[in-house]
Amino acid sequence: MLDAAPEAIVVVGQRGGVVALNREAERLFGWTDAELVGEPSSRLITPGFQKAYDALGVSDGDSPPRLPRNRAPVSTFARRRDGSDFPAEINRIPFGPGKDAPVLVTIRDLTALPGAQENPLQANEQTAAGILASMGDALITTDVAGTITYMNPTAERLTGWRATEARGQPVTTVLTLVSDATREPVESIPARCLREGRAVDLDDGSLLVRRDGTEIAIEDSAAPLRDRDGTKTGVVLVFHDATKRRRVARKLHHQATHDPLTGLVGRREFEERLARLAAEAAGGVAQHALCYLDLDRFKAVNDTCGHEAGDDLLRKIGGVFYGQLSGRDTLARLGGDEFGILLECCPLTKAEEIAGKLQRAIGDFRYVRGERTFALGVSIGLIPITAASGRPADVLRAADAACYAAKNAGGNRVHLARPGAAPQHQQVESRRIMRLSRAVDEGRFQLYAQATVPLAPWRSARPRCEILLRLADERGGVETAGAFLPRAERHRLMPAIDRWVVRQTIAVLGRLHRDQPEFELPVCSINLSPSSLDDADLIPAVREYLAQHRLPPEALCFEISEAAALGNFAEMVRLIFEVRAMGCGIGLDNFGNSLGAFAHLKALPVDYVKIGGYCIRGVADDPVYGALVNAVKEIGRIMGIVTIAKEVESEAVLQKLRGLGVGYAQGHAVAAPAPLVNANGELALPHVRRPAAAGAPGSNL
Repeated sequence: MLDAAPEAIVVVGQRGGVVALNREAERLFGWTDAELVGEPSSRLITPGFQKAYDALGVSDGDSPPRLPRNRAPVSTFARRRDGSDFPAEINRIPFGPGKDAPVLVTIRDLTALPGAQENPLQANEQTAAGILASMGDALITTDVAGTITYMNPTAERLTGWRATEARGQPVTTVLTLVSDATREPVESIPARCLREGRAVDLDDGSLLVRRDGTEIAIEDSAAPLRDRDGTKTGVVLVFHDATKRRRVARKLHHQATHDPLTGLVGRREFEERLARLAAEAAGGVAQHALCYLDLDRFKAVNDTCGHEAGDDLLRKIGGVFYGQLSGRDTLARLGGDEFGILLECCPLTKAEEIAGKLQRAIGDFRYVRGERTFALGVSIGLIPITAASGRPADVLRAADAACYAAKNAGGNRVHLARPGAAPQHQQVESRRIMRLSRAVDEGRFQLYAQATVPLAPWRSARPRCEILLRLADERGGVETAGAFLPRAERHRLMPAIDRWVVRQTIAVLGRLHRDQPEFELPVCSINLSPSSLDDADLIPAVREYLAQHRLPPEALCFEISEAAALGNFAEMVRLIFEVRAMGCGIGLDNFGNSLGAFAHLKALPVDYVKIGGYCIRGVADDPVYGALVNAVKEIGRIMGIVTIAKEVESEAVLQKLRGLGVGYAQGHAVAAPAPLVNANGELALPHVRRPAAAGAPGSNL
């Protein structure tokens, strides 16, 4: 009876399997009865037409779907054995009343009907293909086994695979991913997506290894594909080339974590890496070591050849250090001519060997500048990083103290600070640091002043002085600034110290101006450390102090050393304009160390320059120094800038400066430093005077 029917007939069992088919069905589909019986009836329907599955009684479960007994014919697309599709009408007729009864399905070929060949699924696919082909992002789809079913043109370009070649390949073959940091393979994102059953993102820092072996950075996300019943059918991956964005991010990160002069790791990043190693050591994971290095005789290069030579030397020294280290070690510039090295997973004996190599490398190095050749040395403090090392700040402080001990013992040597009880010199250094910190917190410093006097008989010259800083020592004496300010600079105490000096000076001068208005206020110069150039709150604080004590701003001048100013030129220009806008003066200290200083002077509208002491000390005996001092004086005269000679220690030097026409002198040959206030808290400088009567000679001191 089935074979005699003019339409194709398929008998479908309760679980969707083919039970039988007639001759017309064999002709229409190209299957024989023996080949198709027992196979899922879904093989006869074009994928994507779920209604047809229902019509055939297909079920994903253990029992057939519950369908109404009388169901209208369904128009769909069927698929032949050769994979071709054709329009068809499917009708369903149950065999018997029970729910487990087989179903007789008739299939009528609609190919001859007008418009029947227009497959809506194919039309939708064509539209979707056009959209996907124009996407800027790459797109790949896979089945549940991770086999690629589709790639758009952008994916072809990024992977280097043609879609026809990639289709049917495992996605891990076409989309090979490795970690940029570790070079280890990255887990297949489709597998992870299917395992977790949710959309997932690729970890940052992944690289796509293209078919030709080249690598590009990508950012990727994947989401599971599901049918209408919620069953996972595959994965869709969307990714794009992130090379440019990652390059920009790396550049910004490098600028934030590295020293701009040498390109080495900066102090903040160094401290973060030190904290990581200290945590590892505390957990017993590994032992590391820290070297704290301070160059010997670096100042001779700076003073003789100028800051450009000093900068060039620091860059070269970084290269010398770097050549003695392994790829996993960290070399950083901590500030000035100080460097830090973290030796990861390095036993102490090996660390001592490396420190010795560093010392010898610097000892063999010669810095050549013009016709001059400089030999250098390096003082190295070495300390192991173990479970007993304590906090990262303690480790760094101990290494700094060990470096100081090496330098204090003559320099150009390695000093090992072993765990356990600190040696005597280290205890002394720790006490000095603590005392300095307390002096900052409690304001235990003392203000001194040294007169700056005119060398020409200018009756109307206003008295000037420089504010100096002193600190009472443990024996009842007084330490000069040179004894403790370098240590304060290393431990980042200088901005707080500068702020204290400014506040106290303004308070003293403001009290004098309020209580004794008949006295002419001296112009007081205050040295600012290089750290204060980056202190954005300094100028607002000065304005607040001036207003609080009602001090005329012209009573204050601020000085920045030439090396600090030219080493941070942009910040110096900003500071000059802000200081001058307040009404205060500003000057360059230790001027003339390099010819570059002359070139920059025109761009720095300062009120005065102080000629460095190394020139002044030899001006009476060496005609070269005399010519240099005269050049500074002449440039100052042309530009309307006051010239001041500092460290004038003899009458011969004083007379030579007077003959050269230098404007002012400062030093023991003129006036020794004295406390700014006496025991009663009154201004006690001898150069503070009453205004001279008309026609009467005025005192310069």
